[in-house]
Amino acid sequence: MDIRRCELMPTRPCNYGLALQDDSVFADFGLSEKGSLYLVRISYDGYGCCEPKAAITEMDDEKSKLLISAIERNDFQSVEIQEIVSGYFREHKHELWEDALLEHKLI
Repeated sequence: MDIRRCELMPTRPCNYGLALQDDSVFADFGLSEKGSLYLVRISYDGYGCCEPKAAITEMDDEKSKLLISAIERNDFQSVEIQEIVSGYFREHKHELWEDALLEHKLI
């Protein structure tokens, strides 16, 4: 999985942004009061922007800490980080347009 940190945009408010799969997917994450990440929106080339209407659960504390650390270092080479992102998408595939996740090889 190709992941990089992307610059935040005022039109897409969030705490952290990721560009995936050679910039064909953008995932924006918020930060809960307890410091855990949750997906705000994900946009896919060929599909558009998905802002889940159903509640998306937060990542667990440990995975959130690991992913935040990777984002701050802009270092996503570890298999563990890629599995955290893919696992989170897999957990919420029904809210995040499963066909788009599959086409872009995110799950």
